[in-house]
Amino acid sequence: MKLFRLLTIIFVFTFVTLNAQVTDFQRGLEAFNAHKYEKAFKHLVKYARDSNDCVSQYIVGYCYADSSLTIANDSLAEHYLLMASELKYGRAMGLLSVLYFKKQSYDKHWTIMSYVWAELAAYYDPIQSVNSRRQVIKESLDEEEIKKAEAIIAEKKKLLDLIEICM
Repeated sequence: MKLFRLLTIIFVFTFVTLNAQVTDFQRGLEAFNAHKYEKAFKHLVKYARDSNDCVSQYIVGYCYADSSLTIANDSLAEHYLLMASELKYGRAMGLLSVLYFKKQSYDKHWTIMSYVWAELAAYYDPIQSVNSRRQVIKESLDEEEIKKAEAIIAEKKKLLDLIEICM
């Protein structure tokens, strides 16, 4: 009888916990879609940190990248967007490209990486392919830098082609 009670308590606790987590995730998505970014961040940061969920990683990265929010942090934005990008999430790749392009005045490496992620975003996400950012970035690179970017793109495609597109 004690075993039955213990199992019942564990089951109920697990069920309530799982339902609360799903609700938090759904609340985060709803808040993001309603442009309530800090609320979305609050609900999704644990998923972005603790799981391989590309959507929550993208949203958390997006929130960190938004300079109008109190949580703005370029380094953390890059971290979460890179995590989602490496899971083949096109929107994250596109935003990561924008972040890197903003850094271009510091070092040409960032322009190259901006181009890399813009190309990858266009390759894996048809919505990103209509963006003209790739051409603008490419025009700021010389021939040697374009070759370097193309080599990086080829290497990243080898890795990314092995995984499913994250949705």
